[in-house]
Amino acid sequence: TTHRTLHVYTVTFLGQALTMYGGGVLEKRIGARSTALLGTFLISGGTLLASFCTSLSSVVVSQAIVGLGIGVAYSAPILCCFRRFTSNKALVTGIITTGTGFGPFLFGLIAAAYVNPNNEPTNDAGLFPPESVIVQRVPSMFVLLSVCYATAGLLGSFLLSEPVDTIATDALPAGKTILPNSGESTPILPIPKPLNGIVPSSEDLEKIYFDSNSNDESRMEKGSYGGTAPITAKRNVGGNSRRHKRYGSRTKFKLTYELTTPEMIRDSLCWLVIAGAIGSGVLGFWTAATFKSFGQPYLKDDHFLTAVGSIGCLCSGLSRTLWGSMADCLGTFRTIELVSYASPVFMILYTLMPENKGAFGFLVCGQFALWGANYCLYPPIAAFLFGEQNMGTNYGFIFFVFGVSSTFLIDICGYTSIRFEVLNLAFAGIGFVGALLNSRLRYLTTDIKDEVIMKHHRATSSVGSIF
Repeated sequence: TTHRTLHVYTVTFLGQALTMYGGGVLEKRIGARSTALLGTFLISGGTLLASFCTSLSSVVVSQAIVGLGIGVAYSAPILCCFRRFTSNKALVTGIITTGTGFGPFLFGLIAAAYVNPNNEPTNDAGLFPPESVIVQRVPSMFVLLSVCYATAGLLGSFLLSEPVDTIATDALPAGKTILPNSGESTPILPIPKPLNGIVPSSEDLEKIYFDSNSNDESRMEKGSYGGTAPITAKRNVGGNSRRHKRYGSRTKFKLTYELTTPEMIRDSLCWLVIAGAIGSGVLGFWTAATFKSFGQPYLKDDHFLTAVGSIGCLCSGLSRTLWGSMADCLGTFRTIELVSYASPVFMILYTLMPENKGAFGFLVCGQFALWGANYCLYPPIAAFLFGEQNMGTNYGFIFFVFGVSSTFLIDICGYTSIRFEVLNLAFAGIGFVGALLNSRLRYLTTDIKDEVIMKHHRATSSVGSIF
């Protein structure tokens, strides 16, 4: 049934989620180019393997390999460009991830034109008969797509290069200095790396302190100038030896911190971010997985539905630059909040108007465009809240939980016989819950003030500079 074909799509996303964290670790160890090449090999190899498959279960396995490759390679260009472009991270992420929308747009059209050139309709079950010419072309279609993916992946991988670090500030050795008034010797701290192109002034450095008598592990805190400065981990009052919780999800906070992935996982704010991502992102995932199965009984036009899906992927990619620019202007948290409320509204309208080709196409493409915001806004949110030093693994974990949870929600629908109209409305309800969670996240961050960063941000923003 069409419900069972959901597994082919969801397993790709699950594979991506499973290797996003590992992709961040690999990028640190072997570099962006090598990581992207490994991902390309898995994507192209998994697609080629699909050409030999003769059952749904074997296709699911091959697409799982494709998903593993996407997860390995996904973060590499983002992290590479974060090191080259230290400001406007939302816009940078949006431009980079545009490729993930343009690729399905282009290759989807190629595959549809090759496998079904005469736009033959499906049967009453929404499927093509096994003996049809269309089904016979599927293996060679996978071979063609494998070559396309390998070509694009190799070209993109060899275009990646690491920036030359001209300010090796974190490599300075520790030393001793004599305080003029006390004569005591204290450690000289490494000068923190500049953030957003801002170099700390002498007044900023005076604010950095180091408690040499504490046995606590030092942690990195973003100072008022926007850089990072080592600060001793605080303890709770009353002799309790537990570490001080950095954020939480109940009170506002005014500073952001550099956290390792285990530290981030122990913070409830991490789970608020993840829950908001699931609620706002799963609608686009559901639409991408089911729009053809939902629309086919009403429209009975395979070429039209394929074109809608391809244009939707393009909208998802192109919109990410728009969302990144909007985030630079309105704020990242405000932008994701607005998108989160718009997505379930689009889902409700999409469910109510499946027979109108124009409305159906517009709403599907609109949902894809809204979905694109999650991919370009949550990486800079992770970098902003939990630091850039471990951004690859931190965002990898966030995406892992998001991907596994979203896959579970969608894949379980494949084992039911519930009508798509009912399921669409159920996912719209999940979307409204996600919007409320993102409103909470935006509320918690409203007190963060850093005028030095804001002035620099406004001066360098591609959007703010035109006003």
